[in-house]
Amino acid sequence: MRKTMAAMTALALTVSAVGALPARAAETHSLGDCNCDGQVNASDATEVLKYYSALSTGGDVWADDKVRLADMDGDGKVDSTDASHILGYYSAVSTGTEITPEKYMQYRTKGFGEFNYYGNIDVSAGNGCVKIKANDISADEYLQQQYPEGVTSCAYDVSVYRYTANADGTEKSELVCSETVRDIGKGERVYRYYGEEYRQPVDVFSAALPQELETKGCSYRVEVRGHYKIGGVEVTAANTSTAALDTLPLIVNNAKLTPHDAYKLYNIKVNPPVYKATYYVTAADKKILDDFAAEHFTPDMSNYDKIEYTWDWLNKNVTYASGSLYNDIISDSWVSACFVKKKGQCLQYNGALAEMLAYMGYDVYMLEMWLNSDGTNQHFRAEVVIDGQAYSIEVGNNGSYAGWLWLFRPIESSIKDLK
Repeated sequence: MRKTMAAMTALALTVSAVGALPARAAETHSLGDCNCDGQVNASDATEVLKYYSALSTGGDVWADDKVRLADMDGDGKVDSTDASHILGYYSAVSTGTEITPEKYMQYRTKGFGEFNYYGNIDVSAGNGCVKIKANDISADEYLQQQYPEGVTSCAYDVSVYRYTANADGTEKSELVCSETVRDIGKGERVYRYYGEEYRQPVDVFSAALPQELETKGCSYRVEVRGHYKIGGVEVTAANTSTAALDTLPLIVNNAKLTPHDAYKLYNIKVNPPVYKATYYVTAADKKILDDFAAEHFTPDMSNYDKIEYTWDWLNKNVTYASGSLYNDIISDSWVSACFVKKKGQCLQYNGALAEMLAYMGYDVYMLEMWLNSDGTNQHFRAEVVIDGQAYSIEVGNNGSYAGWLWLFRPIESSIKDLK
């Protein structure tokens, strides 16, 4: 599996030919250590600045050996640029980078050529932002071997493009917003491969989206370009990584909500469908839902994030109540059965999420239906309507991660011909 992932994160790196730096003094002091105290730090930069200032008023000229130590960029003179390079090197080593002043200046003056790092990105819409996960370059073992000085991310350029169709069928792209992000956190990408769950280290960050982002008749892609520090020197990748931005979370997050306590059950086992019953989100149920939210939801979660989290939690944490297990929840509300006793069948699984959606203010209803086309195996499912579009929801259980499981699947309303 490690080899497979390594192949997914290919690295193309071309380094320009680096010319030899000017000859240095043979003494033991390193480049930049112009006060010869065995360290390269801010005091050396201060001494360079004092010397540069004194030269303009006729001060003494340093000996050639000392000039070679202070002349960081090798241009034959000592000036404020050298002081800046000394401070840059001091900053790099102060953060744990292990690199010699000579190597540091080689990187600063000659660069890395065309630096490309190919890493997968995941993008999702949040509250007024696009949330992004990108491969953590510091976890790339091959790359760290190539650069023992250390390779870390320090910023990302994020650009969002809108794509629409022209009259002739061609596609037109338009830059919607662009931002350079330096506030980067660490997280994990969880994925499943042949039934096994794997976790991959990622950088986590977000960029602002316009408040009103059109979702009809267009699509969006997010383009990300990484900035990386190698030996304390910032390098901007020559390439970008792109991913489609799912507009469904934007639709869910921007829905007009009217909190309510009642939601209906319709029988679609018959044609046309008929109304069957009304259920209510009780005060006790609201308390259970509020407690669940307090324990599991975070301030940065959008409505879509909260719904998706709960949908996934129900599937993974509620035991299917077959046989005698059902007797323990037969008198419970759907919310109590799932969130408190963690037991349920299709009615409880989907009913619990439907109650949460109603409490949040979504136009949600339940469906009583046949699961099989031959009119057998009764089943219950939920639907939500947003801006006139119906979406199917299924929180069934058929194993830990498999079976009947989908969220906001666009469909034609199951009760359009309601009697």
